[in-house]
Amino acid sequence: MVQGLYDVLPQELLMPFDYKELELVLCGFADIDVDDWKRSTNVTEDLKVVAEWFWDIVFGLTSAERAKLLQFTTGSSRVPLQGFKGMTSYDGKLCPFTLYGIPYTKGAFPKVHSCFNRIDLPIYPTAKLLREGVLVLLQTEFAEFTIA
Repeated sequence: MVQGLYDVLPQELLMPFDYKELELVLCGFADIDVDDWKRSTNVTEDLKVVAEWFWDIVFGLTSAERAKLLQFTTGSSRVPLQGFKGMTSYDGKLCPFTLYGIPYTKGAFPKVHSCFNRIDLPIYPTAKLLREGVLVLLQTEFAEFTIA
């Protein structure tokens, strides 16, 4: 197994790191700084009010719930080493987290595009409806992919 790793990353590049440092470089931070997340997020113009409600909800989540939300919306429960400004898409290119407004219809839920770090948020008429939608996301099992 070690030889396989050395086939991808030369041993001399790995030598300066202990196991904790290597984990950090490869996996990112487990702690989620919501202020950094918010600051590094693109928001469509039509979603300004709903986005503020969204961040109020995220600030109120537990660490485990935040990690689950991040996992569901980006494919990783960890923050890149550079912080949220270092988020990438499926192809490794920088791709900021985005909150994208979509029309609200009764019973609508947020939709995620984890390959692009994006949540399509219905433009909910109340913060309560948005909270219900986010909580449904957190109760969802992430075991399958669908093609829309």
